[in-house]
Parts: sequence; C-alpha cells; structure tokens
Amino acid sequence: MFRIEKQDGLARLGELNGVITPHMIDLRSPGELADLVERRPPEVARELMPEAYEALVREGEVRKLVLTSQLPRGLVERIVSFKKSDPSPLYLPSLATPQNASLLIYLGTDIVDNAIALRSAAEGVYLTESGSFNLSSLNELPCGCRACESRDDYDSDFHFLADHNTIAIEREVRLARAMLKAERLRELVEVRAKANPETTAMLRIIDSSSRDLPFARFRRSKVYPTSEDSFARPEIAYYFERMLEIYSPRSPTALLIPCSARKPYSLSKTHRELRSRLGRAIRGVNEVIISSPFVAPRELELTYPILSYDTPTTGMWSEWEVQFVAERLAETLTRFESVVAFLHGGYRRVAEKAGEIAGKDIAFVEDYGELRKALERSGKVEFDLYHEIFRHMLSYQFGVEFEVDGVRGRYPNLEFFSRGERVARVDVRYGNLDIYGKLAEFLVEQGIYAVRIDEFDVKGTIFSRGVIEADERIRPNDVVVYYSSSIFGVGQAVIPGSLMGEVDGKAVVSRRKYRGGV
Repeated sequence: MFRIEKQDGLARLGELNGVITPHMIDLRSPGELADLVERRPPEVARELMPEAYEALVREGEVRKLVLTSQLPRGLVERIVSFKKSDPSPLYLPSLATPQNASLLIYLGTDIVDNAIALRSAAEGVYLTESGSFNLSSLNELPCGCRACESRDDYDSDFHFLADHNTIAIEREVRLARAMLKAERLRELVEVRAKANPETTAMLRIIDSSSRDLPFARFRRSKVYPTSEDSFARPEIAYYFERMLEIYSPRSPTALLIPCSARKPYSLSKTHRELRSRLGRAIRGVNEVIISSPFVAPRELELTYPILSYDTPTTGMWSEWEVQFVAERLAETLTRFESVVAFLHGGYRRVAEKAGEIAGKDIAFVEDYGELRKALERSGKVEFDLYHEIFRHMLSYQFGVEFEVDGVRGRYPNLEFFSRGERVARVDVRYGNLDIYGKLAEFLVEQGIYAVRIDEFDVKGTIFSRGVIEADERIRPNDVVVYYSSSIFGVGQAVIPGSLMGEVDGKAVVSRRKYRGGV
C-alpha cells in the first residue's frame, strides 16, 4: 500500500510497503521493493556482474514509466502527463544521476534506481551532484563517502565506482526527501539544474506548465529568488497572477516606494520612518512596494511569498530584472489615476519603464518635503488599512468577500472580528488567513475550499479514504473547512483536493472542530 504523507506540486513524501519514498533501488541486490517493480539492469552491468541479477517481473501498484525520448521537453511532458492521470507510485528506471535525482523527484518520481551508476562505473566514470568525471583524470577524490575513504580495499575500479556512484545517487535522494519535508526542494533543484543544460531546460519547461499543477500557495519556508529561473518558480508566478486578479485599491493615487530587507515591510526602519515623516499626507493613498522580483501592494504584504522572501541586495539591477518587474508594475499602475514615486537607482528605472509600458506619467520626487506636497495635491479616499489587508488576503486566498467590523492584535498578528466573534487571524507562519466560526460556515455554504467527510469523529488527522468529496481548487497547505452532518471544522490540506478520496494517506490535518454539521 502506498500512503502519501506530504505533497508539493508533483513531488511527494510517502510510504510504500514500509519503505519511505522517494527511494532508490539498488539493482545489484533484491531490495524492499523488489516484488513491486520490474527490474531490468543495463546490459553492460549484467555482463560484468551476472551473479548480482535476477529477472524480476511482477505486477503491483507501482507504475513504471519507460522514457524513450531523451529530449528535455519529451521527458517532462511524458512524466507530467502520467502524473496527471495516475496517482500510483511512479518508478523511472535507468534515468537517475546524483545531478538530476532531485529534479526527477520534483517532477513527481517516487522510485529511481542506480542503473546509470552501474553503467557509468563500467565506463570508468565517477559521478557527483555537479557532473561526471573520468576516474583516470582525478588526482584526488572530491567526495568523502565511505567508498572513497576505503578505495584501496576494492579489487577493481568498477566495484569501487559502482559503490561510489550508487552512494552519490542515494545521498541525493535522501537530501531531496529532507528538503521536500522542509518545503525547500525547489532551492535544491535550482542549484543542481544549473550544472547541466538539459536539466536547466527541464526545469524551465515544468515551470511553464506549473499553473495547472498543485504547487503549494503558502509555505513555512522562505523564497529565495536568486536567479532568473527563480523568478519563474510556481509561487512567484501564482502570486502575480492572483495579485493582478484581485487587487482593487481604494485610492486614485499610488505611492511607489522601495522594499526593505525586513519583512513585513511595515516593521522595517525605512518604512516606519516614511510613514512617520509623511504623517497625515499619506492617508488615503495606496502604497505599492517595488523589489526584485516583486510588486507588492501594502494590502498584500502579509501574504506569502511577500511576507517570506529574501533576495540579494547589491543596488545593481540587470536589464532583465528591470523589464520583468516593470511589466508587472505596469499592470498594477493601470488601476490608478495618478502615481507618485519616491525611488532611486534601479527602483526608479523599474518605475520609469513601467510608466512607459502603461502610458502613465509618474511624478518622481527626491525628498520628503517634495513627497509630502505631491501627496497633498493628489486625489485621496480615506480607508482603514487593516480592513483592506483582510479584504485583499481573503480575496487572494478564497476568492470571496466577507464583512468584518473589528480588528485586534499587534501588527502583524492581526485578528478580525464580526459582531464580536473572531472569524480570522493572520497566520504569519504561512502568510495566509486562519479562519474560525462564521467565516468557516460561510465557506462551506459556498462550497469553497470545503471537504465533505464521512460520518466519523475527527481526532486530528483526516485520512483520504474518509473524504467523500473535496473542492478541486484545494492545494497542499491550504486552509480548508471539513464537514459532515454532525461536525465541521478547520484544517490544513496535505494533498490536493482532486486526490482526496482517491488515494491512501493524509488528506487534512484538523486545527479545530465545531459540533453541529453544516
């Protein structure tokens, strides 16, 4: 039986017959999964070590995907097509290397093997996560694995390389598992993919189709957009798509300001000084913060990934960065009648380019005195920022409107109330709203982010087989409402809503339950 313990996009942690996946099968000896998969070792390894192989052809719940195409697009399209149609454990034979194993896992592979490790050993090739080397060209071994430390004990280079290469793949699989659990697999994938043109291409191809894949929208980990490929990661692409869909400023005037190292921006020294020195002049104006690679309305600064990212700060902007941010800022500027900018350096270049794209005249000011006068002359609409934060976060997360009449708590730990009852709070761990009572009931009534379960009492974890139906918009880590005829409650999704009730494993982790069905 295959049980899913955690999922993000196509990658997942699971357990298959007591074996933790993702997992590497060593083709030289029967492994824990030998009775579930078809193992066909490369012919060169069979000839060199015939005693290590036994033909095992069994049918089980594991699905084997033999990839005939070696072109990056063909590989990715075959894997993604398979994952969309079949939630079974996926075994990709004869494909994994230390350098691409994390990417294969990111694409949804549950089981790999050491076929290439053995083939490479027969060819005298030493594998690492950064690439491959001819053993004869190495004056010293760059790896400190147990095989390298005891190389003199081996009777042949083949047996040494077979052990080393296998250890290198297995070590990468273990690292990918740990990074997936910590919600940081993407960072590992980006580092590894850069070492090879084919894996770089594969990552870019999967990013181009990420909109239809169940990547988490909210995470506990930080985002590190450190390269152009980082800018295309699913969380960033989703943020811009969703922000531009739901952003509805109250004021006709936008104030463009630079980002800060500290998050949320409002707690940074520079942003506190800005608001303090402008005083009443900033009231009734919508602030839009510029960074690389983000454009962040103040109303969404507590939303992931704006709340949880870190980027290199050098003061130098590449032309590509300027163009990327400017195009997205331009779409935001179309929502305003007038724009005032308090920007310098690369930030100003972004705003100038955005103004050209959007056909907007931007009033650039150099000091606080000028800025105060420019804002005092601009059109304004008074609004409550905390209420606007709730309105935008709710729309971003659930796509609904819900009235609140009270806000409590110390920023950023805000709590929102309706008629004296708490209905939501900002969860700064994930950059989203945790919900309560009336708001949870409202979502169930609307059928939004709702999970209908069978008639049982919820103790903590709701397993997939206990789900009758679930909103297919649900992604891993989403806040959801579960319900039956006797109870309802709020929880956090573990797997996509489309898989709930279809696979084994965890579906929802309950946070709180209420008696009385909805």
